[in-house]
Amino acid sequence: MGTKRPLDSSGEQTGRERKRQKIKDAREIQTVLSSSATVVPASALKPLPSSIDVVKFVEARAFEITSMQTAMKTTKNAASSRVWQSLPRHLRRRAASHNSRRVPVRLREKAKKEMDPAKRKLLKALIAKAGKYKRLTRTETLQKRQRNKRWLETHIWHAKRMKMENIWGYRLALHPTEKSMRPSHRAAVHGCILHDSSYMAIIELKGELLVLKRVLLRVCGPLGISATAARFTNGSRICYAEMYEDASYPFGFISPVQVIWEPRTSSSKHTKPTGGPKSTETETQQGSQKTTDDNRRIWLRLHPMSYEKASRALTNAVMSVLELERLAGNPSVAVEIADLRDHFCCFDLIGPKSSQVIHGALVLDKLQNEEQKKHFWSRLATLRTPAGCSRGMIIGLHVHDPRLTFPPKNAQIDEQNEQQLFVITPTPALATSQLWSEQVRTNLQKPRFTKQDLDGRRSKQLVPGTPLVPLRQDDRVPLLMMQRSLEPPASTALEEHEYNGPVMHGWTVITPFGWGMAFLSSLIFTGSRVGGLREVKSQALESGMPHFPDDFSGTLFGDESQQGRGMAAKAKWDRTPPAKRPSYTSLGTISPFSPDWVGICGVTADPTREEGFAGTQRANKTPVKPWLFYGQNTKSIVVELIAAEDPSVTLLDSLNSARGIRELPKLELAASDVLKGALILVRVEMIDRGVPTDMSIIYGLETTDGASNPSPNEIVGYITSGGMSLSRGKGFGIGTISLAKLLTFIKRQEYRTHRGLTLLIRESHGEIFRKALIEIV
Repeated sequence: MGTKRPLDSSGEQTGRERKRQKIKDAREIQTVLSSSATVVPASALKPLPSSIDVVKFVEARAFEITSMQTAMKTTKNAASSRVWQSLPRHLRRRAASHNSRRVPVRLREKAKKEMDPAKRKLLKALIAKAGKYKRLTRTETLQKRQRNKRWLETHIWHAKRMKMENIWGYRLALHPTEKSMRPSHRAAVHGCILHDSSYMAIIELKGELLVLKRVLLRVCGPLGISATAARFTNGSRICYAEMYEDASYPFGFISPVQVIWEPRTSSSKHTKPTGGPKSTETETQQGSQKTTDDNRRIWLRLHPMSYEKASRALTNAVMSVLELERLAGNPSVAVEIADLRDHFCCFDLIGPKSSQVIHGALVLDKLQNEEQKKHFWSRLATLRTPAGCSRGMIIGLHVHDPRLTFPPKNAQIDEQNEQQLFVITPTPALATSQLWSEQVRTNLQKPRFTKQDLDGRRSKQLVPGTPLVPLRQDDRVPLLMMQRSLEPPASTALEEHEYNGPVMHGWTVITPFGWGMAFLSSLIFTGSRVGGLREVKSQALESGMPHFPDDFSGTLFGDESQQGRGMAAKAKWDRTPPAKRPSYTSLGTISPFSPDWVGICGVTADPTREEGFAGTQRANKTPVKPWLFYGQNTKSIVVELIAAEDPSVTLLDSLNSARGIRELPKLELAASDVLKGALILVRVEMIDRGVPTDMSIIYGLETTDGASNPSPNEIVGYITSGGMSLSRGKGFGIGTISLAKLLTFIKRQEYRTHRGLTLLIRESHGEIFRKALIEIV
């Protein structure tokens, strides 16, 4: 039998005794003590009054009543809650009960009293100390943990507050630890939400202007405004396009891409870089201003999942263009391709207050002489929403180190001057930035002063809390601001109603590598909410836009993403007991985990892609697989197909016409095969009840109401992203359907209503068919 714990000879109270004393003190009710109070004999007491004035009586006993209420509240808190439990959820940290530094300063003393010193000593004694020569530095430890994935600069900040996952070669934040999605949605609609998108890949092309244009024409989609248009080549706007394999349109879709041209101005050759104290005169010769009018530079910003595929497509396109140039007698033409994946930090800010957040967190360099940029910066604070700017406009700025003015304050909108319009035209002069200079980016990879140095300067301030005055040796950081809008293209005559969904606007801020935490701390301190990949996908869904790669069915990476999610769903279904999981066989669901596009389109699978078999000449191969028909002018082409006698021939002629504009050869395919394999993206909005979830099935109106299992031939598509839309107050989703079946439905009157095209939706694990409106994206 073990002996009892000996009493502490030092006289220190145990944890139980301290808790009892704490509860006893909390239960004590204070009373008013008067120094002039005297003892009144009993004979002097008068009979009690028959009535009293309630107001005067309560006022006379107000102190006692307040003391009793306070004692009741403190007693409850002292007995059942800790210090960290009194904090709001967004300020709570893991292991806060074991480390007092994880709670705000105002509560640390109280938190230290709640900790048990005996447990701290025991925990410290149990931790084995590593050998002197086996210890790793903090830098070595962090580098060791990044062997099979990359970390963003803001990884540690996100890891303390977010759910993390290894994806696309990075360790990225999925969503905040808070359960609800509503705060993030409110921030995107009424405030500001920030997302660190530094994982996006950037590829740089450098060469002659005409050569770069020919390369883009071979890999970019021909629908809509071309990336080689004058409004984009002057560098004042960003172009949103679709990238394909070399000369493969409409097949071989890779991913959406953002095309950014280096701005060209008449005075750019004489501009000196201002990247801080490390800038020298030689940077003018080595930077971005070295190039002539014929030698240009492009940045292609795309998804990290598609980087390898896009890089090979660009290489093939460049080789094809250079071969044509050599045949034309220009053997000296060259194009440089560079990987800039670890050269920038990018932040996406969405919400009407994003302009005020940027203006309050950053301070414009006063040495910047461009009057147009100063005018833009002064008007940015009064901008009610980024929707007031031109779509995709680019602004190049130089700002001071944001740590000098920390903590920042949001800019306030001047209500008196609110009626003034934000009239600023995108120009190349407004978009110029030293961020294009590789020498400037190299000099700014590491800030000149550490946070400790700045704190030392701040401690010497005469007035505590005042911002530091920028000195000559302080860094000046170049950046790019790009207006960003999540909005679908305008509706056409195909629908009888206009798109009335929400539209979100914001900014994308690109800074040099090494400044991620410096900018993040200032941008989020003013009340901006931080989101992960889940919030990015939710913003696209609320805006009625497809999210790459989940919603891009019929593409390489879209199918890969859907197969990955299907394997995870299949593994979860296998782990569930048979009595607790849906029986897809009895429900008639043929493909419950991933879409079967081959069966929906009615094309024959390529036998060379089956596992364990090699292709032979006798194999009956189909030249067309399921492919995604996507672009800016997709709706207008569909309208032409509705009025055509033979839609397949009209579709093939439209595709060949688009290829002819890009100087590409015509498609030598059967028109019926091209139409049969075409898939198109649609928006799905429930008419009454019901919420379309991922992998919900889309049927025609002839499908039965669930009394019998529907035939697989009646399936026309799937929902790839769906859920409850907080802005619409009803079920909403993004889906993919067969273009050939869509044309059949549009021509039939029973499918058309005064609100639009109507189809049926059924969940993969349900039996109820519900009507929904279909609209082409």
